[in-house]
Amino acid sequence: MITDTPELLSFGRVDQNAEHGVLSIESGGHCRLTLVARTERGFPRRELACIPLPTWKSVVSVVQRELLRVMDPEEIGQKAPSFRSGNQALSPLITRELAVLFWSLLEDGEGTHTQTLLSGWRQLAREERWWLYARASNPAQKLGHGWRRALFFALTDPADTRTAPRLLEIMEAASAQKKSSTSQPQKPVNYRDVLGKEKPTKTKATAQKFPQSASGQHPLSPRTRSKGVVQLCPSR
Repeated sequence: MITDTPELLSFGRVDQNAEHGVLSIESGGHCRLTLVARTERGFPRRELACIPLPTWKSVVSVVQRELLRVMDPEEIGQKAPSFRSGNQALSPLITRELAVLFWSLLEDGEGTHTQTLLSGWRQLAREERWWLYARASNPAQKLGHGWRRALFFALTDPADTRTAPRLLEIMEAASAQKKSSTSQPQKPVNYRDVLGKEKPTKTKATAQKFPQSASGQHPLSPRTRSKGVVQLCPSR
């Protein structure tokens, strides 16, 4: 039998008896994002990311406006929600979007690219954020490596090249680094050197992985927000 958990204030409509996220503003000076699953044994929790509270305060107003802009009316509820101190429940989709931003901010060790990362995150469609979450959410992913490190470069990439094929190339560069690792120490991949500075051309392989819609747009393009793309990002 599942034990009920205390009801939390939520950001929009959140079913707290199903999988959901919890955003915690802690007195110790941290902002913690946790994923709460639903199983027959209860509600196991997994911490996704923890960023300094000053970093969260520097982005929260923009993040809130962006999320309210893209949320469907049924997600928002009767009244537009706002982020609050303490613990707040989040829908699984909002949790994924915030996780992508948090992971990229953690890769910016000195905090000098906060606004650039925030801008890059805002320019992504929701479907792109969910897709990036699906790639970087594996518990085996660590700070400074693989998909997590690639997020930093994906979100600081120039806006005119931040398209679905470009994101795919950045992520594949991260995957190549992971697969090429051996018992011998390897020099970290410089993703900017791998990808180059020129805008990539669409390849046949890219077209197969990201089939174009009837309008000719790639389904993960910021200009394409078809709900059918959600199936590309399986639930975690």
